[in-house]
Amino acid sequence: ALPRAEDSHRLIAHLHGQCAPPVYSCGQWIDASATYGFMVCPTGNEHCNDSGIGPAMWDESFALMDQDLERGIAVVEKKTDGGFSRDGAVLTGFSRGGWAAIDLVRRHPGRWPYLVIVEADVTINKAYLDASKVRAVAMVAGEWGTELAGERKSVEDMKAAGYPAELFVMPKTAHLYSTNIDDVMRRSLAYVLAH
Repeated sequence: ALPRAEDSHRLIAHLHGQCAPPVYSCGQWIDASATYGFMVCPTGNEHCNDSGIGPAMWDESFALMDQDLERGIAVVEKKTDGGFSRDGAVLTGFSRGGWAAIDLVRRHPGRWPYLVIVEADVTINKAYLDASKVRAVAMVAGEWGTELAGERKSVEDMKAAGYPAELFVMPKTAHLYSTNIDDVMRRSLAYVLAH
């Protein structure tokens, strides 16, 4: 997705979840991403059913997901003639994509200074994020889902340690996006980018 403003050159990358392909995982909040820059959203390497035509999913290691993401970024960079910047890049991930995102920031300290984790009760803390050179993190969880309690605790612990972290709750949903996901993601992106 291309940014709306000509002076928005920030890279926003997203890793989708299992059976939640880019058209859903990124497409539902494409307007929010276009507010801040270029969105790159690679497709998983497998499908959710044996027919090979079902929704996309990831059936590979986080290291290979990292390579797929970088290939996607390279394609976009070529198509936009280098029109975006990785300075201040944002990495986002939904469900399994959120777990992968946590691994990727550890693999590449400083490459992804801003992080938005959606529906993934990942194990993170201030020390982990400091070592990964992440400046701020937003966590997003469904009001009725199983990820909310863990994400809330992580955010509270990080705040208590003086780390910039915020929780955003998607109303009336569990492990799916809420109907206002574009607004939720816009607020999440605004929060991390303010740091």
